[in-house]
Amino acid sequence: MKKKKLIAFLVMLSGILIPDGLLLSANSNYSFKHYNINNGLSQNTVRAIYQDKQGFMWFGTKDGLNRFDGIKFENYKFTPDGNLNDNVFHRILQDRHDNIWVATEEGVYIFDMHQEEFHRFNHLSNENDSVKGVVTEMVLDHDGDIWMSVEDVGIYHYSFENDLLQFYAIPLVQDGMKMVSLCPDNNGGVWVFPYSSPFLHINKQTKKISQFNLDDNESLLHHTGEVSDVMLDQNILLVGTSHKGLIAINTINKTHHVVLDKDARGEPLFVRSVERIDPNTLWIGTESGIYIYHTDTEEVTNLRHDNNIPHSLSDNAIYSIYKDREGGIWVGSYFGGVDYYPNQQSNFDLFYSLGDSSGLHGNRVREFCHAPNGNIWIGTEDGGLHLFDPESETFLPLPQPLTTLYTNIHALYNDGDYLWIGVFSKGLHRFHLKTGELVTYTHSDDPFSISQDSPFALCKDRQGVLWVGTLSGVDIYDDKNDRFKRLDILKGVSIMDIFEDSQGFIWISTFLDGLYRFNSATKEWKNFVYVASDPGSLPYNKTTSVYEDSKNRLWVTTQGGGFSLFNRESETFSTVNSNKGLPNDVVYQIVDDYEGVLWLSTNSGLVRYDPEKRTFKNYTVQNGLKTNQFNYNSSFKTRDGDIYFGSLDGFVRFDPLGFKDNKFRAPMVFTDLYVNNRRINPTDDKSPLKESMLYTDAVSLPHHQNSLTILFSRFNYGGADTDQIYYMLQGFDKTWIMADKSQIINYSNLKPGDYTLVLGIAGEDRTESIQKMNSFSIRIRPPFWLNRLAFLIYFLLFMTGMTLLTRYLTVRNRLRQKIKMRDFEQLKERELYRSKINFFTNVAHEIRTPLTLIKAPLDHVLMTEKVSESVKENLLVMSKNTGRLLNLTNQLLDFRKTESEAYLLNLQTQNVSELIRETLLRFTPLAKQKNVTIETDLPEQDMFVQLDKEAFIKIISNVLNNAIKYCNHFVRLEASIKEAEVREFHLLTENDGDLIPTAFEDEIFKPFVQIDTGKDRNVTGTGIGLALASSLADLHGGSLKLENDDNYNRFLLKLPVGNVEKQESTGHVQEQKEINIEKGVDNLKKQATILLVDDDVELLEFEARFLSAHYHILVAENGVQALEQLKKASVSLIVTDVMMPEMDGFELTRRVKSELEFSHIPVILLTAKVMAQSKVQGYELGADAYLEKPFSVEVLLARIENLLQGREKLRETFLKNPFIGAATVALNKSDEAFIKKLDEVIQENLSDSEFNVEEMAERFNI
Repeated sequence: MKKKKLIAFLVMLSGILIPDGLLLSANSNYSFKHYNINNGLSQNTVRAIYQDKQGFMWFGTKDGLNRFDGIKFENYKFTPDGNLNDNVFHRILQDRHDNIWVATEEGVYIFDMHQEEFHRFNHLSNENDSVKGVVTEMVLDHDGDIWMSVEDVGIYHYSFENDLLQFYAIPLVQDGMKMVSLCPDNNGGVWVFPYSSPFLHINKQTKKISQFNLDDNESLLHHTGEVSDVMLDQNILLVGTSHKGLIAINTINKTHHVVLDKDARGEPLFVRSVERIDPNTLWIGTESGIYIYHTDTEEVTNLRHDNNIPHSLSDNAIYSIYKDREGGIWVGSYFGGVDYYPNQQSNFDLFYSLGDSSGLHGNRVREFCHAPNGNIWIGTEDGGLHLFDPESETFLPLPQPLTTLYTNIHALYNDGDYLWIGVFSKGLHRFHLKTGELVTYTHSDDPFSISQDSPFALCKDRQGVLWVGTLSGVDIYDDKNDRFKRLDILKGVSIMDIFEDSQGFIWISTFLDGLYRFNSATKEWKNFVYVASDPGSLPYNKTTSVYEDSKNRLWVTTQGGGFSLFNRESETFSTVNSNKGLPNDVVYQIVDDYEGVLWLSTNSGLVRYDPEKRTFKNYTVQNGLKTNQFNYNSSFKTRDGDIYFGSLDGFVRFDPLGFKDNKFRAPMVFTDLYVNNRRINPTDDKSPLKESMLYTDAVSLPHHQNSLTILFSRFNYGGADTDQIYYMLQGFDKTWIMADKSQIINYSNLKPGDYTLVLGIAGEDRTESIQKMNSFSIRIRPPFWLNRLAFLIYFLLFMTGMTLLTRYLTVRNRLRQKIKMRDFEQLKERELYRSKINFFTNVAHEIRTPLTLIKAPLDHVLMTEKVSESVKENLLVMSKNTGRLLNLTNQLLDFRKTESEAYLLNLQTQNVSELIRETLLRFTPLAKQKNVTIETDLPEQDMFVQLDKEAFIKIISNVLNNAIKYCNHFVRLEASIKEAEVREFHLLTENDGDLIPTAFEDEIFKPFVQIDTGKDRNVTGTGIGLALASSLADLHGGSLKLENDDNYNRFLLKLPVGNVEKQESTGHVQEQKEINIEKGVDNLKKQATILLVDDDVELLEFEARFLSAHYHILVAENGVQALEQLKKASVSLIVTDVMMPEMDGFELTRRVKSELEFSHIPVILLTAKVMAQSKVQGYELGADAYLEKPFSVEVLLARIENLLQGREKLRETFLKNPFIGAATVALNKSDEAFIKKLDEVIQENLSDSEFNVEEMAERFNI
């Protein structure tokens, strides 16, 4: 674009002076990208800008420090627990160790780039003070040392080589030390510029301060005001001041000249920043915008904020200017944040609305077509029609009739002397370029009118026929009759574009209905549409255009499916879309250049596509475009090869053959590492990073830290590097993966191993020939059982194992024999144990019946017969040992049940205090006999626990019996309830017997284990008691353990209390039931018949012999025989054993009680089964009584007598009151059924005078 010389003044570099008279102009060709608080900047006042060695941009604001990588900002601010104590930043620089130094209003802080943390600069100076207060300036000299200016204090110099801080007090300074600027010289010294004072020079070698005086104007330096920025160029100091603008000072001849001191309005120029952009260009930041001075052309351009130009400066108060390594220019302002200007030679000429009448009126450029004299007609959707002169780059006045035309232009076609114009919803217009005649065609009821008022496409074929595409179809214009013919095949179809190819085919692109083709020779139509199952079909039904290139290849663009090459022979489409590298699948237009390269307008900028190489290159706003989104039907190529594309923000023009691609390669670095979603910092405890990711090329992680997120930065601020970024995790990925704009890479659940994450770029060929740019090694360490040392150990173990195996094979036969013998012995031991248990269990079952035969007659003799004292004493010994044997059998049976899990607990709330006292009473005689003292410690208040009463008595009986048996003189019981998470009942039993060895603490609770203490105590045991007690405690969810101390054997019983209901103590009451055999009922007894059932013939004969003196006796050896007896004789009562062959006592009871004729007969069950469950089962079946073996025959006789008397009383009651309810007199469910049946029979025969007792007895088998 042409530039006019608007300023004439001379700049002096190396002694040349600049004249005072200046003329300034504004230039709108500088387009800035804005970054502010809305983009992540911490605050919009940007005082300092710096680019570090890695490539990050740093911005110092009044509210935080910012690091920027082109994508995201990272903010650093004061935090109460942090090392940064201020948020106002004046200067930023980087030292030789890569550390970032920042000058704040609270001193100087250093950001350690390696450890990513701040610390304050607290070095003591030669004056024994440190840098404190407002640091207004900070610079690096040529030796890499740092100079700092502290307001109202002085100048500090820090030498890295000597690690010394030198303080310099500044003399002759007016108004204190406010706003002192510094500028390093070429010899390691520094120039000092105080506020409105002569400037000074500090010689670092001599440490002397000297004043610099101008020879040509000594008073000038007293009126400069604030010196905001100074730049040294060879021997010329360019000094930016608040009162005198920009001053050039020659340090050799001590002369000066005011370069620029007033703006275009004549106001004083406040210069805040000066930056050399190239050898011929200076950018000067002022309170009135930016002044660009070109030393070669002597031009000055003033850039200012313009509300009508979105990409102008954000603010006119410019505080900092900085040129980065890419050549881009960063501008910090007071209110507008930071602006970025790429400063690259643009390949594109941009034309967009500037809000004035001489330029483009609208921004939505829709159509181009040829105009006379090489001009171009341009139609916009929001600014009407324009006539553009490419040579002068100006817009020419329109003919008068066209100035009032509607603004929304959608179609243009130049037909010789006519210009056809399609206006959205306003019809089709024809303008005669010579006469100025304007004719309008709109839709009406006339069938020859245009089909719809929104023409979108115009095309004139080689026969001279004008095709008009609208939102409702296609019309053919009949120029002879000046009317339109509508095509029925396309009725209602929305048309986007009409094109005639070199073979005469008409191609019609539609909005929803695919692509239509008309063969003008055969008059045939064909519709191409998308078919999911056909890869050669049209890729998308929304087609936007058809284009034929210079090689007669036919290309079709779509709105969502990319673009396609049409094969004329096979009539198939070869599609190019985002899967093949296209940046965006919405393609509006295609134009080819003179080299056969295709240029595509998309929603992601312009795309350069080489059909031969099949390579892409994408151009976006980063490369100089105004916008990335282009428009429909908006492309044009001139005769000299310039290409035009219309967008939503003006149009772009470029010469494809004159393109100059920037060869800049933006560096890429890894910045952050997240492990298992947690950011890893070098300062973290046990951090795998010793330094920042910027300085780390490898990391080693344990096997459980295998989900990684890695962030990288690409310092491509100006967008000059258009190459696509790819990455690959070698050792995991098989192919390259295209990186997205977030610059975040995620991997999860990596297996142990070595990986390398590689970043690469691909140019126009995309995934081919990817160039590696950076890499990062990752090691996921295996778990300790899979690391190298472990495998070494495994190898050694393997070798050792092989050696041992060889040795083993040598002696295998002997070892095998030993193993067999050992297994045989263990098997025998287990079989012996099972045999013992089975034997003792079987013996216990068998013993109970003989015990009955012994105990019953024995008890009868003791109760009824008169014998001598010596005989009675012998009989008592027999009774005592019979009881002991019975107790042993019960213990064996109970232990067997606990082992087989057949022992079912009947848990009820029990007064354990009472149960303990009762048990102690039983053992008192034994204790006295052995001269053992029993002490008890029971709480005064009774204790209640939910347990099985019988099982609990067995536990404490066995524990107490064991304690008395093996103690010397003393046994003590202590009981309590312990409050914890689960309330527990504790019973501690101590005895002073020989201490049980520690090795036997668990063994004594095993069956048949007896400990030989080496002393003859004359006591014997079975080894069952403690085993039974421990098993019963376990069944309760408790435990029985041996907890010895140095003096006593201590057995601790723990039982859970459970949900108890507290009961009143009943005291120690023992009910005794006397057996009363009345002698005055002989007649009743003789009339009764008793059926005895038992498979033990001896016991059966004993019972029959004893009871025959009182009753008539029938016998049977099992249930089957008993039922036969019942059918033959009238039986008053049945006494049956439970365990019998063929039919046991339970089944006999069920059969008797279920048959009405026998259900009235009482049944007494005799059994060795002492469990409550067995009793419940018997009673549920209808048994009237239950006696355990061994039993007393007197008790049996009394139980028979009571049951018969009860039946007799029932009979008498029923005779006296025959209408009494059955439930009132029934003793059980069977009796109730029997009585109900009896009552029914009586009620049925009340009117039968002949019905008598004998008939009733026969009916009920009585």
